Amino acid sequence: MSHGSSRIAALDGLRAVSILLVLISHAWLGHIVPGGLGVTIFFFISGFIITRLMISEWDEAGTMRISQFYIRRFFRLMPALTVFLVVSVITLSLAGQEVVWKEILAVFLYTANYYGIFIGFSGDTFPPPLAITWSLAVEEHFYLIFPSLFVALIARWKQFATLIIAALIIALGWRCWLAYGVGLEQLPHYRIYKATDTRVDSILYGTLLAIILARKPAAWERLNHIACFFAGIFLILATLLIRSEEFRESLRYSLQGVALFILFPYAVLSNSRISSVLANRFFLYVGKVSYSLYLYHWLAFGIVVFWMGDASLPLRIFVMLVLSFAMADASYRWVENPGLRAGRKLLKS
Repeated sequence: MSHGSSRIAALDGLRAVSILLVLISHAWLGHIVPGGLGVTIFFFISGFIITRLMISEWDEAGTMRISQFYIRRFFRLMPALTVFLVVSVITLSLAGQEVVWKEILAVFLYTANYYGIFIGFSGDTFPPPLAITWSLAVEEHFYLIFPSLFVALIARWKQFATLIIAALIIALGWRCWLAYGVGLEQLPHYRIYKATDTRVDSILYGTLLAIILARKPAAWERLNHIACFFAGIFLILATLLIRSEEFRESLRYSLQGVALFILFPYAVLSNSRISSVLANRFFLYVGKVSYSLYLYHWLAFGIVVFWMGDASLPLRIFVMLVLSFAMADASYRWVENPGLRAGRKLLKS
């Protein structure tokens, strides 16, 4: 198993799988490809990798500097997000669409998920590109709180793990109450799917796995097994096959979290056939550009809908894919990477 802060190739590969699920589902194939699962995997990976890095820093230095965490986070996310917003505003202007400045503010303040649920991003003829930032808001709400909790509790990791498990149960109970008690028809559209209070547990499953694998070596022996991988895959397939809306908005996210928890060690962290497939060159590339690809694919979708709405489906899909990857690659090379280098330089100074 890989330890510490070294990069895990198969993890980039799984990140690629998650963004490809989102991208392909949004390319008019959502009735076949489960894009929502891609976002759930994204959340899980985020929780796992950031907690893993925190534990590595804690074990090496005896502490985890919260200020440095936020500086790294800022330079990781904000340069690409800012340029994406500028490109989106220019594109909307070219399309003759009104630019609502409150929406831009919602993105910068990481409240896009609740803004989208309760107010709604504008755009009838041009699908609103900024709406895609809802998942960034969920992550940032989590990372406003988690580093402080980590520093306070990681020395007593069993209590920390117990607290996380309690939070997972509470989140499930809250979703069940909203779905079955209040009723989905009484809730705004996407209330459960996009809100932090109902989706944060998807990140927590990843954090819990990182803590347990780092502090309880016996767990690695139990989970690093092909049977765990297939059990996880089976569980995920079951969650996709059950079509009840109430189930999908309540139990599904928890069951997918459990599934990822048990399949992740064998699929990603061991030297298995699965991890070698995930570590192939194409998946590694897609994984590296995944953040920019996530941002720009929805803008590409809007461009195709607005200017090529009457084109054939294969042509629309092709143009959307080419546009998405072209913009993501440019963003990765000329915005993301320089931003990361600037952040590292600042931390060394």
